[in-house]
Amino acid sequence: MTTVKPVQEAAQSQKDAEDFATQQADPRSSESLVPMLVAGVVLTFGGMIAALAFTSVT
Repeated sequence: MTTVKPVQEAAQSQKDAEDFATQQADPRSSESLVPMLVAGVVLTFGGMIAALAFTSVT
């Protein structure tokens, strides 16, 4: 009986790790959408600033 509990805990830990990896790989999961949104906003504003800098030079 005492050897069953550590094996069950190890199996649950492995399952949790696999679920986390699957959720992170899913592009529709909320955890991956937030960084993509932030990166998109930063790149958009960076591009706007660069475009303004180039248009004011000429």
